[in-house]
Amino acid sequence: MASTETGLAFSGGGIRSAALCSGVLRRLLQDKVKVDYMSCVSGGGYTGTAFLDWKYRKEKKEDDEEWHKHFFDHMRERAGYLCNWEKPLEGIRDTIILLCLVLINTFIEPIIIYGSYAFPVAFIIDYLFGKYLRAKLDCDVAAAQSGQSGPTLPSHPNATAQEIREHCLARQGTDGCNRILLFSILAVLYVIFYILGRKLPEKISKYFRFLSAISFLFLSFTFLPFATNDFFIKIPFWSRLLIVPIAILLWFVLPLLRSKTSFVLIIYIYSYIIYWKVYEAKIVGVVYSDELFNRLLFASGFILWFVPYLHASHKRLVHIYNRWRLQKAFYSNESLVARGWLERLHDIFCPLWTCLGRKGKQIQQTYQQADNRRDPDQRSNEPFVQDTEPEKGPLHLADLKGMEPEYISNMTVHDWKKNEHSVEYYNLLTMSPTTIERLDKDPSIHDQFHGKLGPHDVELSDAMATSAAAISDYDNSDNGLIRIYTLLGLEMGTTMISNFKSIKAESWYVKVLPSLVNIVRGLPLICVAALYYTRESAQSSIEAGVIIFFLIHLMLAFIATFIETGARKPNKWEKIARWFIVHVSFVRFVREALSMENCGPMPPPVMLLSDGGHVENLGILPLLKKKLSKIIVVDGGYAHDENAYGDSLLKALMLARTKLNCSFIGQGGRDVISDLLENFVKPQKPNERKPRHYKFKVEYYQDKVGKIGEGEILLIRPRDPRKGEESEVKSWSGAGGFGLDLNSSEWGNSPYLTEADVDKLTFCCCTCCNQKSCLSSLSKMLCNTFPNHCTANQFFTPLMFSAYHREGYRACAEADAAQFIKDERDVQRQQSEFVNIDV
Repeated sequence: MASTETGLAFSGGGIRSAALCSGVLRRLLQDKVKVDYMSCVSGGGYTGTAFLDWKYRKEKKEDDEEWHKHFFDHMRERAGYLCNWEKPLEGIRDTIILLCLVLINTFIEPIIIYGSYAFPVAFIIDYLFGKYLRAKLDCDVAAAQSGQSGPTLPSHPNATAQEIREHCLARQGTDGCNRILLFSILAVLYVIFYILGRKLPEKISKYFRFLSAISFLFLSFTFLPFATNDFFIKIPFWSRLLIVPIAILLWFVLPLLRSKTSFVLIIYIYSYIIYWKVYEAKIVGVVYSDELFNRLLFASGFILWFVPYLHASHKRLVHIYNRWRLQKAFYSNESLVARGWLERLHDIFCPLWTCLGRKGKQIQQTYQQADNRRDPDQRSNEPFVQDTEPEKGPLHLADLKGMEPEYISNMTVHDWKKNEHSVEYYNLLTMSPTTIERLDKDPSIHDQFHGKLGPHDVELSDAMATSAAAISDYDNSDNGLIRIYTLLGLEMGTTMISNFKSIKAESWYVKVLPSLVNIVRGLPLICVAALYYTRESAQSSIEAGVIIFFLIHLMLAFIATFIETGARKPNKWEKIARWFIVHVSFVRFVREALSMENCGPMPPPVMLLSDGGHVENLGILPLLKKKLSKIIVVDGGYAHDENAYGDSLLKALMLARTKLNCSFIGQGGRDVISDLLENFVKPQKPNERKPRHYKFKVEYYQDKVGKIGEGEILLIRPRDPRKGEESEVKSWSGAGGFGLDLNSSEWGNSPYLTEADVDKLTFCCCTCCNQKSCLSSLSKMLCNTFPNHCTANQFFTPLMFSAYHREGYRACAEADAAQFIKDERDVQRQQSEFVNIDV
């Protein structure tokens, strides 16, 4: 049956949506409206989680009106959370930090991570295919010419004619027909394996996808060095560098090729290292020598020991920084207990080392304390618990258990197919103080995360920041600015272990195993240097070491590719594969590179998470799943113009129809799409003003049962003062006002914005610049206008925050959202009184 509970949805839209939702929230709090659930996406979660954090800390100690006022003032003052140019010194510091993040994430870490494999790859390609890539020479002629024209062996400038002849024989090539045959065979194998990998069933095709990837790499790593030697090296150096901007342009213009372009750049750079080894050439002024190359092999093995930690940092650094900035800006002071350096390094580089984190030792205790504080019987029976103040430090989702409204965080989980017949490889994942689940989870199936990952394992700020990870390489967005951010390495998507409890329960010797595996991976290369200087048969020993290195990684690649994950009851091989995926970064890299998907009800060992708006930006689906009777939806999402105002809602309604078995009806029984377009989106007359709210009905159905209930939905959307409906202007305070004592210099005289108020809002991150009319045209071109300022620059000012806050308050008042919810509350109260009548 349908529930009689109510819900509030705060949409995505960055700090713009956060400001708008804060205005709606102020109005609802003023009218003492209570809702049962609050579902948040992205920027809406800034306001939602910050409010719950403050409520958790303040409601028992301060007057509601007092801390509410302080809360909204606090948010306004810190609107420029990412780069605060209200204070120039802080703005300079924040800008330097952002530039350092770009430098580290875009250049330093990728060069170290991918560069560590370049020299072993060059060695193995030379070992397997080198003689087919080199031309066949007359070694006697080469040795004879060396005495006449000087040294012909750049790697051995002092070599004698005999040494040159011996080296030439050892590095002898083959005829050109053999090269053509090699390239043809590899190309044909790649095409055959590629076609079979796309046409055959999933269980078989994965083998051919792996073989096609190997064939493609071999083809690339042989043909490109050959082309470099015969063509690229003979053209000007600047023209060889053109491949980089061309690849970046393709990455930017063609979304379908975006995930592959990065690998193309890596292959292009690798081809020069292979060319340097195979042809013993000179690149960037560096002449090849065996001694130098073997030293680089040793360095590669040593660097590989640190690659897993750098890989974790590459995935998490920007996410953690963004989470920290949001938490620092909007959360209460009690939640901002400074972390030690050990904990910070643990969060960034080695999240699996739970023994290093203070939070791991306190989670269970905090969880139990939260239960006690929210249980009225416990509070009445245990005075000590009643008087105990909340512990300082970051809150976890479980700490909010029993608090009204119940928070629901919306995020997207990628590379997880429900079953082999499913066409969707991503879905909505919701996290609340009571449960973590996929939106489409069948109620008859047991909890997918039971005993693995619980609300007490997830920090409130982490759930909020993950829901706000709009900039993510897991999502092929067509938004140009998001593409630029992704190109710069400012990706906010993150990973999360789906069975975190098993990680915490590991014994000490199991925790040591990943480090041992990591040491074994690089050890063969490190032994190369020792063998090179201590044994006469150094070359054969080096060959054996590099071959062992590749056999180890080939075995890890087999584990990543051929063992399926996702079964409800995993067998021992799947358990082994899941362990390697969690603990060995190379296995995760192979799965991501080959786009391997977790297929089945069991969550992926490592979940790839990003903004919930990648599925649905309004946050309404979790509320519809609960079959609530009244739902308020605040839409602060971006729209290029007001003709697109209904797009997000229509997308959400279509998903609700297909996934949740809902039906929607407009006013007067009309089709909801026609009614929405006519009454809310498109003007029917020239200069017709449109309302800031739209109301419609939802009917809930159940398979084999039929209709089981219905509800109402109220959509709230901001409008430009020139296009929104006009109403009586009321001030914040005074006779006939809204009864709020607000500072007019910060919040204006009323929630009613004028044309002048919105025209002075620009993209500039300093309030003083917002007064410059000369910036208006440039701002409109780059970041649009009110109420759809693009938040890609993230440089919001308190003035801009106030404008969206005022618009949210006004829209909520005009929609009479308080009465909309109170009507349902009155019905619930009457039903409760009727049930409790003593007969």
